[in-house]
Amino acid sequence: MTASIDLKALETFVWVATLGGFRAAAAKLNATQPAISQRIAGLEAQCGGKLLDRQARGATPTERGRALLGYARRLLDLHGEMRAALARDGALEGTLRLGVAETIVHTWLPRLIERLAREHPRLALEIEVDISPRLRERLLAHQIDLAFLLGPLSAPSLRNKALGTFELAFLASPRLGLPARAPLAKLAEHPIVTFARGTKPHIALEELFAQRGVGPSRLHASAALSPAIKLALDGIAVALMPAAIVGAELRSGRLMRVASDADLPELEFVACWPAAPDERRAARVADLAAETAAADARRSGSSARPSRANRAPATSGTRSARGRKGSSGAKPGRARP
Repeated sequence: MTASIDLKALETFVWVATLGGFRAAAAKLNATQPAISQRIAGLEAQCGGKLLDRQARGATPTERGRALLGYARRLLDLHGEMRAALARDGALEGTLRLGVAETIVHTWLPRLIERLAREHPRLALEIEVDISPRLRERLLAHQIDLAFLLGPLSAPSLRNKALGTFELAFLASPRLGLPARAPLAKLAEHPIVTFARGTKPHIALEELFAQRGVGPSRLHASAALSPAIKLALDGIAVALMPAAIVGAELRSGRLMRVASDADLPELEFVACWPAAPDERRAARVADLAAETAAADARRSGSSARPSRANRAPATSGTRSARGRKGSSGAKPGRARP
């Protein structure tokens, strides 16, 4: 092996190994496939042997490549730490592709963006809003750098950080004449609108009605929350969604929360990002998101609750939530096992 190895070639090798192919690495690094191939060929010449097995399905590290991969990742991590330490103010730079579930958009995302603009003015965000299952797919494909979504996600290539939980609630316009507490069968007399098919609230609602042997007159699924809120405000349907999203409407009396005999699940949100050579930026924004979510839950008096991890210095990982019924007040509680 020659004495000096180009860091760009090492970064290219790590991304090819991580993404499993030259085309995906080229897209990630904004380079052409010939340029990627040239860097890998040069690195192999320096290392004295083949580092990747090229196959029709992609590329996988050889035994020599696996030996290099661990060192390469550590070198790139150290290089990133050095650059951060030498930066004028330690601020993040570049572009972060951020995927966000709509519940977060309607609660604390604006406060996070304000904080990022203040503390990291050279960081640009590319934000896309989608349902959690599709955000997970995009994370695994490395099409986004960080996502705030329902979790935790168990893929070995993904890292999780708890952001807290939201209680689901049945929400209705007073014009429907529903009491403050109604059995599920009574609620089922009205159309019900909730999140899109395949999401945790929609699945839970279908299972709940099946267990009780009742069904709503109609069950609407909405990929966007704004139409669902509008249907509830106009008295067209009862909405099942986090009460924290409609705090202003509940305070003004335009919507009311209807307690029921149903044991509704909590929605546990996490920040999730792929383990990657450039994950430091995503990890730092995840830390700030956890702090923002916890502060927002304490301040707003909503049904959002910070996770146990966010009541102390931020840590990675999360626990799954267990359904419970409770009041709409904010509680600095813990994520239930």
